[in-house]
Amino acid sequence: MGSSGPGPGPSPLTARLAADHGEIDGLIHQATEAFGRGSPGEAHATLDRLWMRLAVHIRAEHRVLFPALSEVRPDLRASLGLLRADHDGFMATLAGAVKALEGLPQDLESARAALEAVRKRLAPHNRLEEERIYPAAGTLPPALQVDLLEAVSRELAALPARYTR
Repeated sequence: MGSSGPGPGPSPLTARLAADHGEIDGLIHQATEAFGRGSPGEAHATLDRLWMRLAVHIRAEHRVLFPALSEVRPDLRASLGLLRADHDGFMATLAGAVKALEGLPQDLESARAALEAVRKRLAPHNRLEEERIYPAAGTLPPALQVDLLEAVSRELAALPARYTR
């Protein structure tokens, strides 16, 4: 399931997107640690970085993967719609958390609660993507998989300038 070609394991596209989930999970962990230290400035910077990084991941899925799958796998359209709704929720919740830590007074507890809400919902969301959506991409024609991997990789690499600072 989800593999392409003769080798076992996930397709390169599945592996790339799942690895990106891992990187985002790492940023969630960093943000959680910053809140644990009671450092609003560090928490703000880490949440902003998480928000940007998740936005890039979502953009890759919305621009590249989801349209390709929706076209050839109409049976996935309902799941893709649920994932899109989750994405909207994640971005709105994280944007609110970032804003809660801007200026004075900073609302550390509200931002921490928002991060926790995203973390809890992201786990089943990512499971659905990794167990159902990404493997479906691994069943597409090999040439299309290569094109999708290249397009997803370009999207993931297109980070805002402030992210690299």
